[in-house]
Amino acid sequence: MIFQAAHESIKGQNAQIEQAFMEDWSYPADTYDLAISRLAIHYIEDVNSLFSKVYHTLKENGTFIFSVEHPVITSTLQPSGTRTNWVVDQYFVEGYREQQWLGGTVKKMHRSIESYYMALQQAGFQVQHLRESAPQRPYFVNEETYLRRQRIPLFLFLSARK
Repeated sequence: MIFQAAHESIKGQNAQIEQAFMEDWSYPADTYDLAISRLAIHYIEDVNSLFSKVYHTLKENGTFIFSVEHPVITSTLQPSGTRTNWVVDQYFVEGYREQQWLGGTVKKMHRSIESYYMALQQAGFQVQHLRESAPQRPYFVNEETYLRRQRIPLFLFLSARK
């Protein structure tokens, strides 16, 4: 279902979707103009190697855009459920953190914003944009949810150019 939705999203465009584990894919040299990753990189342990591979596969002036769970979220060691407080703990201690999600345990790699930024630079990228997911009032039908989402950023977005 997700793979079908991905194909629908690029219908009529000069684009292709590669489905593979990021750690295992071959990353052919100088092939793509754009690489996008949505909410997946925070599961990868060796982000330095991954970013180098993505850099390698992009054409000159190619762009890499990705989103991850915001480090405020990955540094929070609270159980699941509707949260009213977010305790940021050991923010600069990077590594796997386990969290409860949809009835199971999920391991996510916590790293700081600075670590993502530095890993991109070390791979050779020039960081173009860094955004946090500030809520926009028109997209919320419920005032309570909107106010709760104003308390912390859920996602971090980065864009970098080769």
